[in-house]
Amino acid sequence: MLNPSTWRTLDIDLLRTFHLACALGTLRAVAERRHFTLGAVSQQIKRLEQQLEQQLLQRSRAGVTLTAAGEQLRAQSTSLLVEHDQLMDRLLKQSTAGVVRLGLPEVYTPRLLNDILPTLAASHPRLQLQVQTSNSGELERLVDQGVLDLAIVVTPQPNESSMTRLWQTRPVWAGSASTASVANDPLPLALHPNDCPYRAIGLKTLQTAGRNWNTVFASASVAAIESAVDAGIAISVLDRARLTPGIRELGTRDGLPSLPDCHACLMHAPTANDIDSSAIDVVARQLQSIDFMPGRRSHQ
Repeated sequence: MLNPSTWRTLDIDLLRTFHLACALGTLRAVAERRHFTLGAVSQQIKRLEQQLEQQLLQRSRAGVTLTAAGEQLRAQSTSLLVEHDQLMDRLLKQSTAGVVRLGLPEVYTPRLLNDILPTLAASHPRLQLQVQTSNSGELERLVDQGVLDLAIVVTPQPNESSMTRLWQTRPVWAGSASTASVANDPLPLALHPNDCPYRAIGLKTLQTAGRNWNTVFASASVAAIESAVDAGIAISVLDRARLTPGIRELGTRDGLPSLPDCHACLMHAPTANDIDSSAIDVVARQLQSIDFMPGRRSHQ
């Protein structure tokens, strides 16, 4: 018979803090999200590393990055957190019901369909999602107008009063791996709609750098923009996670200005709009538990 004194367990609370650090990129952001002090967050990470006898995060002034052990823990413990929350819902016999109106950029729908909807259907069969896809600027307006209850939006400057940071995104200049036209003047661009934050930061940095540009391709479709870049027609701003063998990252060595990081955030409507707030809370909690980082391809 096993001796209970030899059992070793992972602390779920420490694990949740670790996953937030992976997603948000800084311990300070984790502290703000969990309403802890920075010291308390550091201690939680340290305790988890002591439990596992391995360093999980590399600290620097810019934030935190995963060690090899940290990568392994994140990949293998994501489902554990989701299953833990599902189990708690079942044990507490929650019967939340209602319709929640959710908005998100189109590129996140695979994770919604593969992870979030099946989980909600299993744990909250009386809860329904009405989903609308659009770019981040339009989604922000729809939430402010009360048309949507929740939305995932990407922004360089989160509104801390209405947005919860989910993870960092890394916009980069992207061009064809074979024929990136970075030396052209004006610079040929493939642009997203006006409400796309990546379009806004790209054009702003070019204007600040005094670089001329010209729109040679425009589309609301991320896939279409990527095809134009891959074909060498133009360059664009894409999330680094969306780069493919046919698309390479461009930067200051190519004569292009550096781009700021952005944040994917969960935005809440100012009112519940005649829906039980517990239903919105259930969906919000589920969105915050999904790890978008493994194999993630994100934008807008």
